Amino acid sequence: MVRLKDIAEACGVSVASVSRALNGLMKEDQERTILICRTAREMGYYPNAAAKALKTSHSSNIGVLYEDQLNHEYFSSLLNELRREAAARGYDLTLINSENGGEGGYYDHVRRRNLDGVIVIQADFESAEVIRLATGSVPSVIIDHLYEGCDCVGNDNRASMEQIVRYAWGKGHREFAYICGEQGAVTGDRLAGFYKACTELGIRVPEGRVREGHFHEPAVCAEMIREILDQNREVTCILCPDDYSCLGAIVELVSEGISVPERISLIGYDGIRMGRMVKPQLTTYSQDIRVIARETIALLLEAIETPEDHQPRKILVPGRLIEGETVRELSR
Repeated sequence: MVRLKDIAEACGVSVASVSRALNGLMKEDQERTILICRTAREMGYYPNAAAKALKTSHSSNIGVLYEDQLNHEYFSSLLNELRREAAARGYDLTLINSENGGEGGYYDHVRRRNLDGVIVIQADFESAEVIRLATGSVPSVIIDHLYEGCDCVGNDNRASMEQIVRYAWGKGHREFAYICGEQGAVTGDRLAGFYKACTELGIRVPEGRVREGHFHEPAVCAEMIREILDQNREVTCILCPDDYSCLGAIVELVSEGISVPERISLIGYDGIRMGRMVKPQLTTYSQDIRVIARETIALLLEAIETPEDHQPRKILVPGRLIEGETVRELSR
């Protein structure tokens, strides 16, 4: 039987540190928390006999952690595809959020509900509670975020931004601005792709042209577009954090006499259906939700059903650029 003392010796930390990490209380040291939780899992540690029993009896039920509101078309579509893929394999989904996490946090909630595994879609990935869930003994797959030694499936955010920049460059655009979402793994990867493509194409990105906005916030996106146009009259193309923000911004801008794409070209991200139902149709990058869901369920069920053969890995899913009517072709 593995003891806390055994884990502490393996990690070179105190027993108290192991206890705090496994209970989601070590908020100040994310790397040490991940190390301790991963070591405990690899050593076969279970908090008590009841948890071990849960580990060996399948419920055919998977938890889905989604902390935000269910009003984002991309995430609602992803949830629907996950439900469909899970049902095809004989599993049901149970939503987990901050309201039903209960005492002890997400990890203890998953154990109490006897869930076979968990998919983390949207959460505060820096929180000790989420880290404990993702790196604990319950099989998990994280979407669009990577913890060392954990399973992850996501959109290829770097390659997608490179493709977007190269597309607009091919349309004659040389003066870009980028309104990204909040800081995080997704934004970091997209920024890396943006700068890489700009560097390779010889595109200068002066200070003030990359701004941190918010996902799913049209008013914020519209305000930042106005500021960029006021301060950088030469900018011809702006990349937006997501389709919803971009579409809402277009409505506000057009009402103020700022035409799209005649005055400014805009490119969204996600590929939601609404973007193809409006005029002008939105130019965007479509994430392959069906493949992301299929890979997520397949990876999680591999960890659940054949844990002795499973090796954690990261899977990147390419999407595709959808050419709409919001990018003007300039003379080159």
